[in-house]
Amino acid sequence: MLPTMSGKIDDPIDASYEVYPPEDPKGMGKTFTDLSLSFAGIVFTPAAILKVLKDQFWTANRFGRIEYLLNGFRLGFKQLESQASTDREKMKKIQERIEGPQFQESVAVACEEATRTTNTKKIDHFAMVLAGSLTPTQWSSEGEDIATLIRDLAQLGDRDIEVLEKLSLSFGGLMLTNPTLPSSLFTDNNAALDRIIEKESDRDEFYSTCGRLMGFGLATEVLWPMNHTQPHDKCIRPTRRGLSLLGYLGKFAR
Repeated sequence: MLPTMSGKIDDPIDASYEVYPPEDPKGMGKTFTDLSLSFAGIVFTPAAILKVLKDQFWTANRFGRIEYLLNGFRLGFKQLESQASTDREKMKKIQERIEGPQFQESVAVACEEATRTTNTKKIDHFAMVLAGSLTPTQWSSEGEDIATLIRDLAQLGDRDIEVLEKLSLSFGGLMLTNPTLPSSLFTDNNAALDRIIEKESDRDEFYSTCGRLMGFGLATEVLWPMNHTQPHDKCIRPTRRGLSLLGYLGKFAR
């Protein structure tokens, strides 16, 4: 059972209730009509505007997304419990994490981010990270900030996760057998990444996505040795933080 939490999740979100209240007050229909947009025969109708507002701001929908998140976490937790039920020491550590302030903050942030998106796949990812964080991966740092990881994940798209996974696949076997991730491991073994990039239809877009991942601390660029005879375009690898995220999402070995 999740710890009891009190207080508002997020003031800006609570404030949105005042702008778009859960019930349609008298006269709101006319407001939606006034918001209708039309240009060159293309119309963004009041009904479409109302659907957007209801999907994003209506109380029932917002709390429905939180319920969806917690149900996803419950499924992940049950699976974890079945795997660790015979290990009393492991269960004790899981319980300590659940009762800790860091995990409570992570749950609050995940609920907050769930209310901000209508993308159920993204909410699934939040739930997976929450459940996975109860048993850190081999890539997780001491005192890993799961709340911040979830906030970052909320800003990532499917393409970001896809490219991060491709980076991990390029060096997967090497990273698993060399968990200290020495620079030479990547600069001397970049052929797999080259093959992946060659299949990309837009290299600029691929490297742009890599840049986004580096901005979130999920990937990094390893400099080539000055005496390297055949330098590649770039040598980009996942960071331990990036591998930790992929581990929680079931896209890399934990």
